[in-house]
Amino acid sequence: MCLSTAYELGTGGERKQLCEYVSGIKVLGDTITLTDLMGQDISVTGTLESVDLIKNAITIKTK
Repeated sequence: MCLSTAYELGTGGERKQLCEYVSGIKVLGDTITLTDLMGQDISVTGTLESVDLIKNAITIKTK
């Protein structure tokens, strides 16, 4: 099973954790919805910068 942690990319290149155990990602326009293992959703406005399935990390640049 491949679950990831999602991070918000800050202006100085800093990463802030948004959500753990992400099992799904939906992108609709500039809204990114992350779904965790328990089925909880968190939505953020921004752009998907990267998804690294080896490091289990999702990076989102928020607006």
